Amino acid sequence: MTSVVLGRDEELQVVGRFLDSLAVGPAACVFEGEAGIGKTALWREGVVGARAADVRVLSCAPAEVETALSYSSLADLFADVEPSEFATLPAPQRDALEVALLRADHGDAVAGQRAVATAAVSVLGLLAASTPVVVAVDDVQWLDLPSARVLEFAARRLEGRPVGFLLSLRTGSSVPLGLDRSLGGGR
Repeated sequence: MTSVVLGRDEELQVVGRFLDSLAVGPAACVFEGEAGIGKTALWREGVVGARAADVRVLSCAPAEVETALSYSSLADLFADVEPSEFATLPAPQRDALEVALLRADHGDAVAGQRAVATAAVSVLGLLAASTPVVVAVDDVQWLDLPSARVLEFAARRLEGRPVGFLLSLRTGSSVPLGLDRSLGGGR
């Protein structure tokens, strides 16, 4: 991977291994450290590298002020997912996801947490059926709680699918999205 980031060859090699590992199932690459040490630069290089490797990237960069906005990060992650890709979902999942992402008003349909989470797993599985997918979140500690719960739910249900999580995280935060429990074997 050619990079504009200098002096971080080891970390960039980790990103390369992470991307290669998607061929055998879900994996995660987490850059953790204090504010201002270059986590975002590494994260961006990972996103560029993933795209260069023909990996589908769903990305967001939440801010602290957005933590109170339900599903704001999930909406950013799925912003480039075409409506036709949602159309294949079962109606309860599709309706809940579209309502949660503010893409449609389905009358009495509600964005129930379980329906939205199940829909997200379905969308990730659908996308991963044709190409590996990377869910890239810069400053994962600022995810709004409903989006974080959806991603944690999804991480536990992606076995065997080429879906990865590329995350940056401030030191002092816990392991994001329950990845320590959902991805085994050093993934």
